[in-house]
Amino acid sequence: MKYIGFVAVLGLMSFNVSAAEQTSQPSCDAGFTSIVTGDFSKKPQQTCLPTDNKQAVKIKLDQTFQVSLPASPSTGYSWALRSMPDSLMLLSVDYRNSEQCKKGMTGCSGLRTYTFKAVTKGVGDLKLNYGRAWEKEGSKSKAITIDVRS
Repeated sequence: MKYIGFVAVLGLMSFNVSAAEQTSQPSCDAGFTSIVTGDFSKKPQQTCLPTDNKQAVKIKLDQTFQVSLPASPSTGYSWALRSMPDSLMLLSVDYRNSEQCKKGMTGCSGLRTYTFKAVTKGVGDLKLNYGRAWEKEGSKSKAITIDVRS
């Protein structure tokens, strides 16, 4: 597993999102995955993440995909990537407020999105924590099994 030591820096990164990506996403309490095709004229294929942590997310070798998780960083809560399988390469980290969040509002929810590329075949867990950096207790952990196939 690759351990991510630069999570704090990545958490501050923000990237522009195209208008096509800002369309509605599925209603998934645990978050969702999206396959990145590069064709921004079409809505990306989105699938809810399994809630039982026993089902693997199947990704094809050389495919780029995103994992999007509900977040509320204006309250101090944020996702931190703790480790990832060797079969993946992290490309970017993004946060986007929900459409209901107007300029200047605090406590708004949104989506933290991690973009990965599947670089080798294999099965492993993405491990993330959600909480406040200054609180030692109260964070929740999430493991997402990723199965990269040819």
